[in-house]
Amino acid sequence: MTNEQKERITALRYQGYGYSKIAGVLSVSVNTVKSYCRRNGLDSDTLGILAACKQCGKPITIKEKYKLRQFCSDKCRALCWNSHQHKSREKTIYQFVCEKCGEAFESHGNKNRKYCSHDCYIAARFGKGRDGNE
Repeated sequence: MTNEQKERITALRYQGYGYSKIAGVLSVSVNTVKSYCRRNGLDSDTLGILAACKQCGKPITIKEKYKLRQFCSDKCRALCWNSHQHKSREKTIYQFVCEKCGEAFESHGNKNRKYCSHDCYIAARFGKGRDGNE
């Protein structure tokens, strides 16, 4: 194994990659990667912190045998999702007119929507809005 491969293994391990993914990227044996990581303190027991939060950059502690977390908290996850809604995987956008208020609105991936908001749904179903008026 070359010094370049060793540096790459270390970098990928700190980014949160597992042994098999690193082996696939570098085209080396999984056991070679595993042995190198254990000898150099890069296994999950000694490393402890493998990744950083995508939103705030805070280090994330990984629990053994758990999926790699991308965010340190639900707050960061929601902030990241809300700030990147335009990158949604849902490519289908449907155009509708609200059955209650008549306002035009868009629905991402749901072609059966009838109302533009929860308030309009409640008003149509129960006969009044959130404030108690028709």
